[in-house]
Amino acid sequence: MQPVLGEIASLSAALLWATAVVLFRTPIAVHGARTVNLLKCLLGTVLLAATLPLVGGFGQLAEVAGRDLALIAVSGLVGLTLGDTALFAAVGRLGAHRTLLLQTLSPVFAGLLAAALGERLTAGQLVGAAVVLGGVVMAVAPAGPAADGVRRATGAGLALGLLAAFGQGAGVVIAKAGMEDIGILPATLVRLGAAAAGLLVVGAFGGRLAGLGGAVGHPSTLRRLLPASFIGTYLALLLMTAGIILAPATIAAVLLATTPIFGLVIEAVADRRRPTVTAVIGTVVAVVGVAVLVGGS
Repeated sequence: MQPVLGEIASLSAALLWATAVVLFRTPIAVHGARTVNLLKCLLGTVLLAATLPLVGGFGQLAEVAGRDLALIAVSGLVGLTLGDTALFAAVGRLGAHRTLLLQTLSPVFAGLLAAALGERLTAGQLVGAAVVLGGVVMAVAPAGPAADGVRRATGAGLALGLLAAFGQGAGVVIAKAGMEDIGILPATLVRLGAAAAGLLVVGAFGGRLAGLGGAVGHPSTLRRLLPASFIGTYLALLLMTAGIILAPATIAAVLLATTPIFGLVIEAVADRRRPTVTAVIGTVVAVVGVAVLVGGS
């Protein structure tokens, strides 16, 4: 069972994040995606900091090499600050479907970087990864020419989408390089804390911090954000970190990219909406790919 614990953790993280996205929909509609993203990162950081004393305290961090802490912090800035900021900007220019399609390149970037650092996958893992990404592409592809509204794919939008995919893929590989001698909880705290600090700086320069106070002072928003942040930031990031530590970086990146698959199923149930035939086929293909990927480990 030990060899697949990282794969299980990565899939569980994707499932929890997809669940949280549904819970985040109302706060995002009221306060905007960037404000909610910053607030959930801050809440997650507070929850992690409150939990750390229960499992050994901050003394654990003092025992970790400075190089490793720096790599983990950089992974948070690259993957969660740069990646998520570019992602939201790309959605505004390309629409959600095209941006999600570009996000399937995230494991490709992760694989190239990991290979450059010496990571090697078996033939079965490579086939499984390709099948998983093929299924995700089928599931999130626009149903028709108007599926993404009337937005035209601009050069800036494509560049932002690629930057988002690169940031998320590179973030996983950089995190992997710094997590050899650190526990899951402190590693997650450092990564998310660095990301939250980065988002605060980005928000300050962009003049977007004004909405933060309004969201915090809104009781109904907090009631929705707290459970969503617990599920989608606190628990999901702990599982994501476990996946990165226990599985090859490329495999973790591929399995984390299955979030849209889980999202389609959860939204179909929550909204009582029947998914398209292509989405169903893509989901089946992705599930088969996961089985091949895990079986090839």
